[in-house]
Amino acid sequence: LAVSTGAAAVIGLATGKAEGWFFWKKSSVAPKKFYIFGHPVSKSPSPLMHNTGFKTCGLPHVYTAEDTTDVQRVEALVKSPEFGGASVTIPLKEKLFHLVDEKSESVQAIGALNTLIPKDGKILADNTDWKGIIYPLSTHLDEKTISTSKSIVVGAGGTARAAIFALTKMGFSPENVIVINPRTPSKAEALANEFKCSFATDISSMTKVAVVLSTVPSKAKYVPPKTVLDQHPIVFEASYLPARTTLGEASEKAGCTLVKGLDMLIAQGVEQFELW
Repeated sequence: LAVSTGAAAVIGLATGKAEGWFFWKKSSVAPKKFYIFGHPVSKSPSPLMHNTGFKTCGLPHVYTAEDTTDVQRVEALVKSPEFGGASVTIPLKEKLFHLVDEKSESVQAIGALNTLIPKDGKILADNTDWKGIIYPLSTHLDEKTISTSKSIVVGAGGTARAAIFALTKMGFSPENVIVINPRTPSKAEALANEFKCSFATDISSMTKVAVVLSTVPSKAKYVPPKTVLDQHPIVFEASYLPARTTLGEASEKAGCTLVKGLDMLIAQGVEQFELW
């Protein structure tokens, strides 16, 4: 809870809206309902984070967790006149395009969305996941490392798409972005072909690995081979629950720098808040 409260404070500070800076007339702002759609989201810190942001800005909005995989349920909430915006997580990032009128450049490139924004009677889709990856990861990498090293993306879903996009935006060449998906290798191969990057089923002999970016759920208990961890790559785990994971413990034991999913959650959440 303490960490989540800290994340909530970041929303206010990062957007420059510390309490007292803005003097909204509450009567002039209609209350709106914001959501996080997906499953599982019942323990997501996003409601605390965004509701603290609304409170800090003096806004009357409410953000709640809608734990669902039912697209029709999501559609009903999005079409409500009270709808103010939404975060979208697994497994819905690629399943809500029929609700969208306009896609941002990043959504078109990534092929997945994580943010819905109502504007002028239309629903806009954006993706802030890639920025949530770049911001915390870039502090650990320099241009030389990026230009001469490999990055490994674990997974083949919407977050993996954002990860590939983010890594190439940072400067990793497509051939040095390697996609693996231990559970369903064929999905990783298809994703790699779509993004024109590389694909592998075995990375144990791979050298010059600077980043291992896992987008699979922590319950998958994925851990890279020892030969990879011994190279001390930056290990980025997109999943933020639980706080201690098999991948996180193995990475720290090997002496790797660990970037946790909460860092990504905060960074992409700040971007979402500004979009709304």
